[in-house]
Amino acid sequence: MRVCVVGCGRRGVVQAACLAAAGHEVVAIESDAEVRRALRAGAATTGEPRLRRLLALALVSGRLRVTGDRTAAAGARVHLLCTGRGAVRHAAGAARAGDGLTDPGVRRTAADAEVRDALRSQALLAALDALAPHLGPGDLVVGRERVSPGTAAWLAATLAADGVPAGLVWVPDEHRPGHAVLDTLRPARLLYGVPAGERGERATGILDALHVVQLAAGTPRTTTDLATAERLGGAAAPPLPSPGAGTAGRSVATAGVA
Repeated sequence: MRVCVVGCGRRGVVQAACLAAAGHEVVAIESDAEVRRALRAGAATTGEPRLRRLLALALVSGRLRVTGDRTAAAGARVHLLCTGRGAVRHAAGAARAGDGLTDPGVRRTAADAEVRDALRSQALLAALDALAPHLGPGDLVVGRERVSPGTAAWLAATLAADGVPAGLVWVPDEHRPGHAVLDTLRPARLLYGVPAGERGERATGILDALHVVQLAAGTPRTTTDLATAERLGGAAAPPLPSPGAGTAGRSVATAGVA
């Protein structure tokens, strides 16, 4: 399957490398020229264990291409939005330089959290707006961020209002710090937030094809609605199965899809 990853920060580069390792054809779109040069040279933008090797293999195999050209998204079946947190850091630094919002040593307040949530939502909307002209009928946009309640429905409504012939789903990324590669390739669970009815069934089929390696390894999959995926994705993920655990006893669970 051809997959587009929008944004090559920590989340995006892990997703791109793991998808390529799973056999997908991946185009990674990144606006920062320095980040593109580093990735093309095989230098990961994060120090996650195993990532550098996966990235090198993906590039050598030709299954991963890094570009700044948004038109490269055309023809991909699935489009992953992985731009939220990196954009928040840049925007927060520009908007509130010197007030402690971006300083990890400064205690956060509720107001800071609200500002970050708003910036993250705006960053995701900007990425979606830039992607929209290159989406085709039946394409699927996949959100991965942990977001505020209502964000996914808001983005889906934006696509529909603009007449974009693509669907939007939410599959929250629940990896542990320092274990992103392992938790992406062998997650504790897959949580799909999809529309109800036939559109949800079609989206679930595409997501199953995207995660075929994880499902074949026995990862349990839960299907629910957008709002529930947002809420559960922000909670603690269940513990990982032991490395020797097989597929026996695992099942695919569904909930909340008509």
